[in-house]
Amino acid sequence: MNKKEFFDNLAPQWEKEHRIEREMKKVEDLFSHIELKYKDWVLDSGTGTGRLIPLIRRAVGRQGKIAAMDFSYEMLKIAQQNHIRENPLFIQSNAEKLPFLNKIFDVVICFALFPHISDKPKAVKEFFRLLKPGGRLYIAHTMSREELNLFHSRIKGPVCQDFLPEDSEMEEMIAAAGFEDVRIRNEKALYIAQASA
Repeated sequence: MNKKEFFDNLAPQWEKEHRIEREMKKVEDLFSHIELKYKDWVLDSGTGTGRLIPLIRRAVGRQGKIAAMDFSYEMLKIAQQNHIRENPLFIQSNAEKLPFLNKIFDVVICFALFPHISDKPKAVKEFFRLLKPGGRLYIAHTMSREELNLFHSRIKGPVCQDFLPEDSEMEEMIAAAGFEDVRIRNEKALYIAQASA
């Protein structure tokens, strides 16, 4: 089983597990650390079943644009069913090669995706390519790096080796893509690596 098949199969269970109040509260807490402005254009990279879409729409308003991207068709199908009212553009793609023009987004959010990306440096370069000057990148999780890596190591299947890199490696990778002001916050129930284009 490859990763795409793994996440396609996981989609209904993922949606059910992440709709419980405790999980939704974790996402809201994490989202409070992401700076969005009215009318921003936002790429939700690895949208999954679309947990961030309503929060993004509330922040950017109807004048803002949301592109919700995932490589799993089944995840996107659920996201579209649940969030059609928020009017995002749904895109099936992977993070290493994104079907967008240069410098069109104000913010790229990579939530609960980064460990699963095969070529992480290439994906970070893609995020940089898509961001306007001064645009912001957020790589985020509702667990610390240590919690997340341990969690993945215990899963059977193609994600058991999908880990978040150490701070020094992340900082070097993000800076090498052209980003500035790289900051990493790693604490219990929260991981955010952020940078400016």
